[in-house]
Amino acid sequence: MKTSLTLTILGAYNALMGIMMLFAPGAMALQMVGETRATETPELLEMATMFHYGLSPALLMVGLTLIMIRSCALETAKNALIAYVIGTGVLLTLFFTVFTNASVMDFSVEMAAPDIIALALAIFGLMKAK
Repeated sequence: MKTSLTLTILGAYNALMGIMMLFAPGAMALQMVGETRATETPELLEMATMFHYGLSPALLMVGLTLIMIRSCALETAKNALIAYVIGTGVLLTLFFTVFTNASVMDFSVEMAAPDIIALALAIFGLMKAK
C-alpha cells in the first residue's frame, strides 16, 4: 500500500475530527458524559465541552501534518506512521483503562471504534509501505 494513501486517509480522519470538535464540541461533550450526568451536573458538561475545544487544534494539526507529508521520503513516512501507532496505542490504552473506569463518562467500545480502525490502517500501511 502506498504510504501516501495511508497518510492521506489518516490525515483526513484526524483533520475532520479536529474540525468536528471545533464546531460541535457541545454535542460531542454530551455524548462523552451522558445526558443524565449533564443534567445533574452542568459544570461537567461545560468541562467536557472545553476539553473538546482544547483537543480540536491538536487533532487538526496532526491531520494537516499527515496530509502535508504525503510526498515525503519512504523512511520519513514510516517514522510518521510509527509515531501515529505509538500515539494511538497510548490513546486506546487510556480509553480502555482510565475512561472505562471513570464514573463521570459514558465510555463504550463504539466510541473508540474509529480510532481502532485508524490504528489498524496505520499498522497495515506501515507493514505494506512502498
